[in-house]
Order: sequence, then C-alpha cells, then structure tokens
Amino acid sequence: TSTQTSLSVATLRATSLAIQQQEEQLKAWCDWCRVREQAAEAGLANLAKELEVGSLLPSATEETFVTAYAHWFATQGIDGEPLLRNFVAAEHMSDISTFVRLDDELAKLTVRYIRAKLCGLIPSKNDIPKSSGFAILKHELQKSRRHKPVRQLAIEMGDALNCLAPCMLMSPLSIAQFLPADQPPFDLVIFDEASQIAPWDAIGSIARGKQVIIAGDPRQMPPTNFFNRGPNAGDDDTAEDMESILDECLGAGVPSHSLSWHYRSRHESLIAFSNHRYYDSNLITFPAAETRASAVEWRKVEGVYAKGKGRYNQAEAQAIVDETVKRLTDPGFVAAGYSIGIITLNSDQQKLINDLLDAARKQYPQIEPFFQDTQTEPVVVKNLETVQGDERDLIMLGIGYGPTEPGAPVMSMNFGPLNKDGGWRRLNVAITRSRREMLVFTSFDPSMIDLNRTNARAVRDLKHFIEFAQRGPKALAEAIQGSVGGYDSPFEEAVAQGLRRLGWQVVPQIGVSRFRIDLGIVHPDRPGDYLAGVECDGATYHSAATARDRDKVRGAILTGLGWNLLRLWSTDWWVDKHGALQKLHVALNDLLDQSRRDSAAERVDEAVAAPAVADKDPV
Repeated sequence: TSTQTSLSVATLRATSLAIQQQEEQLKAWCDWCRVREQAAEAGLANLAKELEVGSLLPSATEETFVTAYAHWFATQGIDGEPLLRNFVAAEHMSDISTFVRLDDELAKLTVRYIRAKLCGLIPSKNDIPKSSGFAILKHELQKSRRHKPVRQLAIEMGDALNCLAPCMLMSPLSIAQFLPADQPPFDLVIFDEASQIAPWDAIGSIARGKQVIIAGDPRQMPPTNFFNRGPNAGDDDTAEDMESILDECLGAGVPSHSLSWHYRSRHESLIAFSNHRYYDSNLITFPAAETRASAVEWRKVEGVYAKGKGRYNQAEAQAIVDETVKRLTDPGFVAAGYSIGIITLNSDQQKLINDLLDAARKQYPQIEPFFQDTQTEPVVVKNLETVQGDERDLIMLGIGYGPTEPGAPVMSMNFGPLNKDGGWRRLNVAITRSRREMLVFTSFDPSMIDLNRTNARAVRDLKHFIEFAQRGPKALAEAIQGSVGGYDSPFEEAVAQGLRRLGWQVVPQIGVSRFRIDLGIVHPDRPGDYLAGVECDGATYHSAATARDRDKVRGAILTGLGWNLLRLWSTDWWVDKHGALQKLHVALNDLLDQSRRDSAAERVDEAVAAPAVADKDPV
C-alpha cells in the first residue's frame, strides 16, 4: 500500500511539474479535452481519437466527416426508400425499352386512327348525293374545260371542302384569293416563319380561325420589301425593317412559349456563336460523337472587291466554285448524300457565282445532276434576303466585301445589308443554315474590320464570327466551356477514374450548352471520334421535364448524331462499384470489337469496288 501511495505521489508530482513546465499549452489542452467530450456526445468519438493519435490530418477532418456522413445518409436513404432499395438496373432498362416501343406504337396508331376517322367523313364515290358539295367537285373533275374558279368552287362546296381537306397549307395571299370570307372558320390557324409576315398580311388569315398559333423567331429575318424595290435598287438600298405579326403579338403580351431544343446542327460549333450572341446561350444543343473542336472553317482568298457598278469579288467567287466542284467530285462526299448551299451578301456576287457554276457544269458534266430540281436538296446560291428557310449539309458563306486593291492595309466598313439596323438578323440567318459543316470565305483578316469606324451591330458580330471561324471555340471561351471542363458530380469523377485505370481515354462533360454527355470515351483506333458516351443519372438526367424527353427523345437525337450510349446507375455503383465498372468495361469492349468488324467490312467492300471503278477508265 505504501508503494502504491508513493507511486501515486510520484506520478502526481511528475504531472504537476510537466504542467508547470508547459503552462502555455494548458489552456489549449483543456480546450481539446472539452471539444473531445462534445464530439463524443455527438457520436464523433472515433473521429476525435484518430485526430488525437495523429492518423488523421487536421486539414482532412471536414472532408472525412462529410464522406462518412454521406455514406451513412446514403445507406439510410437507400434502405428506407423501397424504390431505391429494390432498384434493379436490368428491370429499369427493360421498362425504358418497353416505354419507347409503346410510345412508337402509339404514334403510328394515332396516325392510322386520324386517317381512318377523316376518311370516314368522306362518302363513297357511288353514294354521293347530287346536291352535295362532293357532287359539285366530282362534276368539275369530269369536265375537260371551262372549270370553275377555285374560289367559286370553294363557295359551292361549302362544308364538303373542309371534310375533304381538313388541313390546308396556304400562304396568307392564297387564303384571301381562294377561300370565301363566309367559309366556316378553321379550328386552328398556324403561322410558320411569322417573323417574315407583316401584320396587314396576317390579319385576314387570323380571322379565319377560332384559335391561332404564331411560330417564328424574332431574331431572324423581318418582313422585307426586297421583291418590291425598283430594278435599279442595289443591295445597299435596304429599307428600314418592318414590324412583323410576331413582333406585334410579343409586344401585345400574347402568351408565348420558347422552343429551346436545337436539332439542325450536327456539330455544336455550327450554332455555338449564334446561341451565345443572339440567344443568350438558352438554346439546348446536342454534342456530336467526334472530338474535333469546330466544324466552322475560315478560308482567306487573295481577292479584291470591285466597288462600283458591278459589286463583286471575282477571286472569292472562283474559290467558292472551285470548292463546290471539289466536293461534288469527291466520292466520299457524294456517297454520303451531302448537299451544298452558297450564301452571298449581295445579289451581284450571287449572279457571278451562278455564272461561274454554269461554266463549271459544262466543264464537269458529272456534277450536273446535283443542280437539278429532281434532287431533294439541289445546290443553291442565295443571298441574305432569300436564304431563310433553307438548310444544307455544307454551307459556304462568301462575304465578298473587302479591300478594293491588293495588299491594301485598310478597307471600307461597308458590308451592304449588314450595316443597316436589322443587319444582325440577316447575319444570324446566314450563319445558322448548316447541318454539318460551314466554310467562310473572305479576302481580309478579321483584324481589318475596325470597330472604331462603324457602329453597326452586325459588322461587329461579323468580325467576331470570322475570328470564331479562324480560331475555333477559343474565340468564344466564355460560351464554349465543356469537353475540357470539370465533372458534374463526384460520382462521375469516380467512374472516370475507374475507366482510366482500365485504359480508356475519358473526356468529361461533352458539349457547349446546358445539355452535356457526362463522359465521352475516345475511340482507341480513331482519336477523332468518340466510341461511346456514358451517362450517369445525375443533373442532366433528372432535369428532363418528362419521361419521354428523358428516356426517348434525347436518346434518339444523340443516336442520330452517331453516339453509342451506355448508362451507369448510381445505385449499382453504390452496391457493387467493382462489378458495375467491369460491366461498363465489357460493354465498351463489345462496342470496340463491333466497330473494328464494321471497319474491316468497309475496307473489304472498298477493295471489291475498286477494280470495277478502274475498269471504266479508258485503256
């Protein structure tokens, strides 16, 4: 007992001396003891212990706690929610496939149902009452001459006309010309390209319906008097833009709805500039399954603008025609069925290009079929005033304007219609006509456009667009973020790291708009293409408004753009991370094997076809 007492006294004395020698640290130690007790009461005793023994760095404490808490929370959440606890990826994917199939069947059945219902309203040709409107039409069809005017026929047919043609596609002028004013009103009148329809042309058509939908883009071409100008008026004589029926409705506060999904461009760079500059980046675009940064290319030509009576640029026009001939004689371009459109800023340049194309068609007879109206999309040459509504796979935009002397250090800031108040609308139309590729031809560097010498918005935008074509997405850094950016969630980052460890090259967040492919897997054999896109059930997935948008429409669009889509569910990753990663690895290898087999088959087909082509050449 005396020994224990002496040891206790000795221990107390040593402890007291230690405290005395480290008096400055006493408060810190007391504070730690207090915090440790509070942590223990909060259930964090293990965290405090790891800190105390030095196995956990103080700087990692918060992250460790958040990770541990998230693990606990996720476990409780999944176990407590039957939909998550019982989730089976294979069953859910089967449900999605069934939904897509039934949705397609419903769409086809709806067409058949509407067709049958409408046909049921039309009497058999042998059961037509003699006094009915159908009888009047039958009589007119049997006549060989002296037919009644269309308007008179519409009056006499009455309701029979609406039964026979419940949906009519007409211009406002045709409606006024052919349909009687007292005809029963249509249930619905729809205007398309309403930004080009003047109010006084639209009012009569609006009065013909019980309801009206006015569809258009206020950022595109307004109504124009282009076709009403005198024969001596030039392109620079553009009158002030008129208000459209669309502008009037927006100004009057008519309820409006924006359609934000963009379908035309098969590469996002084709719409990126316009989306950023004119649509405040509100358009939702879809990325292409290729790694090239831009499908917009700048071509500089050593040409001059012939200012005066003939306002054209000979060298630039010839460069455009040469490129057209090159593409139309390229077997790959022709086999793909691609189409070409040419846009100029004035009618003089348009006429010159048409003349040069006529000469080229005589020199290269094999390209003649591409200009015939029998083609679905023949080669067209349009100017700014007439191109709205057209689209082609390849668009060549010729600026035409430029220096009037070779090597001139400065040039006029006159770009014809672009200098007018509504010029930016015309430019927006011109630069959004392409589906696959766009070439921009100029005779000057974009640096020669001096913004201190012009206040025209369209000229400023033209300078920046040419810079965009010259330098690619770097010229729109504030709008083009993605394909090189961060991850949407730690889940995506963990999946990407796992795939990289398995040897795949992964690019996160493919895209330039609000819609992104979570992870892009670069094709090992073709670095310019993506082998597949991996979608995780993150923000992009659950932000869709409807199941149809989420599980059908978006996937169909991406598949049409060349994507092979694979999905990884977070619940699968939570339950068995290694197993989920291996399934994804196997699926990617299957896609790679299939891609290699397809490539080998294509090479065999080309080898078989080559001798047949060679036999056609003269010996």
